[in-house]
Amino acid sequence: MSLRLLWVLPAAAALVAAIHAAALRGLADAHYTSARLTLMEGSAPNGSVRAESLAAAIASLRQALVLEPSNPLYVEQTARLQELRALQMRRGDPAANETLQLSLAQYRDAVLMRPGSPYVWASIAMLKARLDLLDFEFYRALERAGRLGPWEPQVQIAMIDVGLATWPVLARTGRDAVLGALERGLLRQAPEIRRIAAAHGTLPRACKEAGESMPRLAAFCAKG
Repeated sequence: MSLRLLWVLPAAAALVAAIHAAALRGLADAHYTSARLTLMEGSAPNGSVRAESLAAAIASLRQALVLEPSNPLYVEQTARLQELRALQMRRGDPAANETLQLSLAQYRDAVLMRPGSPYVWASIAMLKARLDLLDFEFYRALERAGRLGPWEPQVQIAMIDVGLATWPVLARTGRDAVLGALERGLLRQAPEIRRIAAAHGTLPRACKEAGESMPRLAAFCAKG
């Protein structure tokens, strides 16, 4: 066998492997794409998704994970779909709590794969609040979401939603993080913040605590 042939064989094998990997990524992305519409519907304010659509979307993402198990986006979005499924269940249903716990485990996997993502940390904080677990993990997630994505609009809204929902029992460190998100978020997201504030009714407490130290928040609070 010539030296040239010895070089060509490994190159051909590498090309075949690359084509195979690309095909797997393409198939995985196709499964993910089919689940994106459901994710978008569920992420909208007051969004509601049919149980059948959720089940189909979860199945699609599981297929994507079979093809690309190390893709943190697929892990994160599977967790989000499980969370949406739990929110469709009756409040207090043990199955809803179990589904939220499953979602939390998947978010934890996602954050291990992508620890620099503020979106995953914000999702963990929101889910812990849904489970009434304001523990060390909750505060760490809230702090890291704010530190890693201070100017990310969705992160700001998630932190504000969590913070105003839990304000009466929120520790000082958590309140500081939420007040910072409020001050930054009011630069461009005042209408959405007003909607969240009306839903929770705790903004006056946050305003009182912030005082005049945050000018945008102080002006927002003065408008009532």
